[in-house]
Formats: sequence, structure tokens, C-alpha cells
Amino acid sequence: MSTPLSGPAASQPSPRFDAEALTALRTQVGGRVILPGDPEYDAARRPWNLAIGQRPAAIVEPADTDDLAATLRIARDAGAGVTTQPNGHGADGDLEGVVLIRPTAFDDLSVDVGARRVRIGAGLNWGVVLAELDGTGLVALAGSNPEVNAVALALGGGQSMFSRRYGLTARSILSVDLVDAAGELRIVTDTTDADLIWALRGAGGHLGVVTAIELALYPAEQLFGGSLMFDAEHAEAVLAEAVALSRDEPELGLDFGMMAFPDAPMVPEPLRGRMVATVAVVHVGDEAAGRALVRRLTDRAAPFADTLTPFTIGALAAVAAEPIDPMPIVDFGGALDVFDDGFVPDLVAAFRAGAPHGLMRVSVRAMGGAIADELGAEFAIVGAPQYSGLLNSGVVLAAPGIDPVAALAPLRDLVARHGIGSAVPTFLGAGSTLADAYDAERLDRLASVKRRVDPGGLIRGNRPLG
Repeated sequence: MSTPLSGPAASQPSPRFDAEALTALRTQVGGRVILPGDPEYDAARRPWNLAIGQRPAAIVEPADTDDLAATLRIARDAGAGVTTQPNGHGADGDLEGVVLIRPTAFDDLSVDVGARRVRIGAGLNWGVVLAELDGTGLVALAGSNPEVNAVALALGGGQSMFSRRYGLTARSILSVDLVDAAGELRIVTDTTDADLIWALRGAGGHLGVVTAIELALYPAEQLFGGSLMFDAEHAEAVLAEAVALSRDEPELGLDFGMMAFPDAPMVPEPLRGRMVATVAVVHVGDEAAGRALVRRLTDRAAPFADTLTPFTIGALAAVAAEPIDPMPIVDFGGALDVFDDGFVPDLVAAFRAGAPHGLMRVSVRAMGGAIADELGAEFAIVGAPQYSGLLNSGVVLAAPGIDPVAALAPLRDLVARHGIGSAVPTFLGAGSTLADAYDAERLDRLASVKRRVDPGGLIRGNRPLG
């Protein structure tokens, strides 16, 4: 488990980043610079996951690309590293000797409906982007949480509830604006630097400080979806049907799993102390067709909660209704091989075994469909994954007695039995590296690109290369 954010070490500068470098940041960067010892340092360094204890040498909110170039130069001269975290959803390290960049000032957002593309600044979260798309009849391959940064998700691979219809988010990247390790602004496309944009499509955090990307948009005049909750006694029947539905309907967005709600006052009364099975669905098309698909689930058992409805792209976040506030969490994820007959019983048993120790949720995002389409896969490191699902789980460190090791152990065993040995980076848990996402051949090519564009290793991603 990562070190919590606390203790006197939080106020000490890194020994690799001396007073001269700190002074240079203050005097040469026009944007906000926060240093150890500043009153706002502890709040500014916190990532979304409050269980991650990161103590960067400095925190910089650059006002423009000139600020970025200055920050990179100062860090390089000081022998420090640089990493970018818009919100810190993927944070995974203490950041000793590293300058942390928060790209909040890069907030460009423009939609070209005719060309079906959107330009997104690195400081913007998905909720803002999707609101801008409302009424266009177009969708981006967005994440399920409105507070997740749009650029970070795309650069890390991404998996949208639209991905089974249109592919992984990283493969929809058309161009990337970044400031490289030498401080130069680059506009990267398949034409300007095919190897670099190949690497950015799934390993983007290692190759420069990205200020904006352009993504392809896709037609979706009508949307239908939401979530269903079932009593836990129906979990095996309902989740087995969700697996079958994922096989039969390769374009349908599906996320299925289980949740255990604490018996606590902040939990709504109908859910308090209850274990449930959940299925979330996104259908591109009309309500009648969507309800016909979902009827396969409700024929197996009657849900006690049902939010299925027609919706517009701006309301996508309501489908999953994920928590948006920062919290201390220990997460775990992995990719799953072909779903055999034993998978669902094993999933339910693993969740039941982990729940007494604090396991609150497990979800499986269905893969396949356009995600596995090999056409064009050679243009992105994320490629065309052939696995059936992505498992994601978490233990919130919200009360005494929670044991994340014991809580997650049954799911680790489940992935060991049913896993495929790699996963999209955005679904990897803490402590993972890109070797948990990509094979040796792709890692070698990525390392070659990294040596070319950042020979000194200045730029640090949240997940090491291997």
C-alpha cells in the first residue's frame, strides 16, 4: 500500500533540487509555483487517490508553453525529473526529486462538427468536454467519470462505454501538442512523426508535456442506457447473462460486477449494508432497441433499482454514477481471457470472500468488438487487445479494520486463473508498470522513441516503462 499523505517529510525539499533551482522556478516561471514549506503545498501535492503520498520537489501550474519550457530547463539543469498530473487519478509514487506539473491553464476546447473532431486542452476533465458535445449528435470515446482528465485518459489507452463500437480512446487521437524534453513545442501527427504519435497513443506520459490533443468524434444521434441493481442472491444468474450478452452484442457498452455498501449513515437507506450485483449499459440507438437488449437481463431477475433511460452525451456520467471526490483507495486491475463457464461463479465467490475485509466493488468492463479490430492497430502502441474484459476493483481506506491485502487477494487469485497477463494502462492498479500492459516488442520500440525524444530521461510517466 502506498504511503499516506502525512508527516514532516512533506515539507522538506528534495536533496536533488537545491535552493538555486527553487529560486529559478520562482523568478523564471510566470504561472503559479508552489514549493515545500509554502502553506498551500500539502493541498496542492495531493492526487485524487489520497492513499498516494507524493512529495514533489515543486509544483508548477504553467501559464503557457514558455513557462513549460522554462520549467523543463530548470529541472534538467538540476538533475530532477518532470511529471504531469492534471488531477492525479493515475498517481503512483512519491515523486522525490520530481517537479509536478498541473496543466490547469491549458483549457482550449473547440468542436468541429463537420470534420468530426474535438480539440481538448490538457487541463480539462471529461464532464466539460461532454457538455460541449451535447446537441452535436457526436460522441467522444470518453471515460465514465466526469472528473477524470480527458487528455490523460486518452494518452493512457482509455476504455469508453463506446469503445466496443468505435475502439479504444487512444486510437482516436489525431494530433498531440506537446513541449518536448528540449523545451520545443511540437505538433505531432502521423505525418510529422509517426513513431512518436504511435507511442503517445497509449504511453503518452513518458514523452513530453502534452498541452492539447485532437480526438476523432463519432456519430450517435440517439443514446440509451443506465444501470441496474439486483439482489446479491441473483448475482450468478444476472452476471452470466451479462457475459452472454457481451458475446452476442459486440457493439453494446457493458460493465458488470458487484458492490457491497457499508452500514453507515451516509449510504442511502435502500442500499445500507447491502451487497448487490450491478450491470451498466450504453446502447447507441433508440430506446426500443436498447430495452429489447436489456430485457435479457431483467428476464433473469427483477432489478430493485433501474436508471435506464434515453440520454444525451452530456449526461454520460450518470450511467456509472462513479464517485468524484478524492478518497484514499487501494485499487487493483487486470485483463481477463475468454469468459468460460467457471468465470462468473469464481467472480462472485471472490467478491464475497473479499467483502468482509473491505472490498467494496468489483467491475468488469466488456471488451471485444471494435477494440479487437486489427485494422489500424499498427498506428498505436495500445494496439487491438484481444482479451474479453478488464477487471477493476478498489478498497476505500475509510474505517479502522479494513485490510486491503486480504480484501483484494481473492481477486488477484481470480485474475491469476482467468487473466491474460496484460491490461490497458488506464485499468492498471498501483505498483504496475507498462510491462503489465505491453509485450517486449512494443516496449522495445517505445524505449527507442523515448531515447530519441528524451535522451536524458527528464520526463517521467506515472507508470515506469518496465
